[in-house]
Amino acid sequence: MSRARRAGVQIEYEHVDITEDIAGSIASFSYTDVASGAADRISLEVEDRERRWLGGWAPQKGDRISANMTFSDWLGDGDHWGMYCGNFQVDDVSMGGPPAGCNIGAVSIPRKEAFNEEERTKNWEEVTVREIAAEIAGRAGIELYYEADEIPVRALEQDKQTDCKFLYAVCEKYGLAMKVFGEKIIIFDEARYEAAPPVVSLKFEDFARYTYNSTMAGTYTGAKVSYSDPGSSEDYVVTVGGGSRIKEMNAEADSAEDAKRKAVAALNNANKKAVTFSGTVMARKELIASQCITIAGFGVPDGTYYLDEVNTKIGGNGASQQTFKAHRVGYRMDDAVVQIDPTEEEKPSGGGTTYTVQKGDTLWTIADELLGSPLRYAEIYNLNRETIEAAAQERGKKDSSNGHWLFPGTQLQIPAAGGEDDGEQGNPDRAGVINQL
Repeated sequence: MSRARRAGVQIEYEHVDITEDIAGSIASFSYTDVASGAADRISLEVEDRERRWLGGWAPQKGDRISANMTFSDWLGDGDHWGMYCGNFQVDDVSMGGPPAGCNIGAVSIPRKEAFNEEERTKNWEEVTVREIAAEIAGRAGIELYYEADEIPVRALEQDKQTDCKFLYAVCEKYGLAMKVFGEKIIIFDEARYEAAPPVVSLKFEDFARYTYNSTMAGTYTGAKVSYSDPGSSEDYVVTVGGGSRIKEMNAEADSAEDAKRKAVAALNNANKKAVTFSGTVMARKELIASQCITIAGFGVPDGTYYLDEVNTKIGGNGASQQTFKAHRVGYRMDDAVVQIDPTEEEKPSGGGTTYTVQKGDTLWTIADELLGSPLRYAEIYNLNRETIEAAAQERGKKDSSNGHWLFPGTQLQIPAAGGEDDGEQGNPDRAGVINQL
C-alpha cells in the first residue's frame, strides 16, 4: 500500500527551531520565488487558539526567519526532497479573529541600514556594474555573486536612493537580472539562462488552471536612443532593430555601445509581455524562478518558457501546489541590427530625410514623389534593406521580395534628392506593394 504524499515546512525564528512548537497550528505557508526585480517573500499563517501570538510570541518587524519546505512520498513511495527558501526579515504582521490567527509576511532583503534604509547621493565615474555592486555589497556586509559580462559605466548618479533601490535600477538599465537571496546579492545575465535547456516539460493534463496570452500591446520591434559623442560633442541616434513598432527612448548614453545596451535592455524587458503563460500545478522541485520549462500538449501555447515567478503554497493538511508566471523564450533583441546616424540637426544639408510609409504606398510611388523619379526606388530599398526585411518578417513573410512587401508605419530613410536615375535596378512590379491583410 502506497503512502500518502505530504508536504511540510521547517521554520527557524531568530535562530531557534520552532517547527515542533507550531506544527499543529500552521494554516498555510507560501514561498514566492522571483527571478529578478523584487524580493522573494514568504507568508506564514498560523492559528492562535491559545493566544500565544498575541502575547510573548508576537513577531516583531525585522525579526529573522529561515524556512525549508519538505516533500515526502511526493511522486511515489520514497520520493523525498526539500526546497530551501532562504533567510527572511519580517516586514508585515497582522492578527485577527475569530478564529484567532496571526499572519506573518517576510522578505528576502536583509535588514541592513547601509543597504536598504540609508539614502545615499553619489556620482559614480569610470566604473563597471560589477564594481558598483561590489562596493555596495561590501558596505552592507553582503556576499556578491556576479555572473555577467563586465559592463563599463562612464558616469552615473545615485540621487537620494538606497543602495538596494539604486542597484536594482542599474541592473535593469543595463539588461541584467538581480535578486537578493539568502543574504546574497545575485546578479546574472538572463539571456544565458533563457538559452539553457528546459528543466521539465509540463503537459496539458498537469494543470489545474492555466492562462495563455499573446499581445502586441507594449511590445516593440526596435528602439531609438540618442547620445552625445564625448570627443566631438556631436549628437547621434542609435537605432536597434526596425519595423513599425519603435520605442522612442530618452535614456542618457555616453557612447554608441552604451546606447545600444540600454536600448536592447529596454526592448527585452518590454517584450517579455509578448507571449506569457501562467498556471497552477502540483508542486515540483524543478520549478524554480530563472529556469526554463517546456509547455506541451496545448497547441498554439506550446513552446519554451522562462520562469519569472513561482509561488509554492503548503496547506495545513499537507497538500501543496505551485502557481507560476512565465514568458516565452525567443523575443530577445540582443542580436538586432544596430544603425548609428547623426541627429536631424547634425545631418549635412545635402542629405536625405525620413518618411513613414502610408497605406497604398510603394517604393515606386515614394521614389516618384520624393526623389522625382520612380526608377530610384531601389536606392530607397538598398538604404533601408534591414528595416524593410524586418517589417516583412514581423508580418509572417519569409522576406520582402526586394521591397515588394511594404507595410504602413515603417520608417524609411530617403536618400538625397540630387541622385541620378538608375534604370537597371529592377522591374516596376518589384517596387513594393502594401499588404492589405
